[in-house]
Amino acid sequence: MIIEGFGLRVFINALFADKDATFLDIINECHELDAHKDMASMNLSEIVNQFIGYELKSQEIYTILSERFSELSDVSAFFKNLARHEEGHAIVLARVRREIERGHYWKESKQIHLDEIKRFDRFMKKAEASVLAGVSLAEALTLVDQLEGSEINIVFENLNKSVDMKSRKRFEKFFVMTSEHIGYCDKQTTAFRKKYADLVNP
Repeated sequence: MIIEGFGLRVFINALFADKDATFLDIINECHELDAHKDMASMNLSEIVNQFIGYELKSQEIYTILSERFSELSDVSAFFKNLARHEEGHAIVLARVRREIERGHYWKESKQIHLDEIKRFDRFMKKAEASVLAGVSLAEALTLVDQLEGSEINIVFENLNKSVDMKSRKRFEKFFVMTSEHIGYCDKQTTAFRKKYADLVNP
């Protein structure tokens, strides 16, 4: 399964990886080794690589929020679940990257522009800084709305669709579809604003 999905190098590295290494760590380490073989200008594969980083940064942000609101067990569990979703998205994008590099794609998305990526990069840095500084529950829920309604899911969907259907069927089971993910976020943030109205609107 690993060989079919991610290649022999990932499989071999997984066998000899440190006990603390995650599967995603192994995937990214192998990609870094391959990337140095042929450095090129920004292309679809590099955009995928950049957004893998954004998905992982989102995972970090949600993990921090889960710990920040540990006294509210349902809120903490929500952020922990979102962190798992983002890790899943990163794994899917790693597979998308592999398929693109193997030539298994049918279009390069015309909806992905460098200006959008730069704007999103600024947004992510601002979001991370605010979370590290400490946010209220109201601010945390607003951040979820902003992050999940931003380019990260739009680009994720476009990148996922950039590979051919035959390739995509091999790894679709690894991730929560974007529409389901956003719907889940909307439902939960709405419920928390109602349940914790005194905290959200002191």
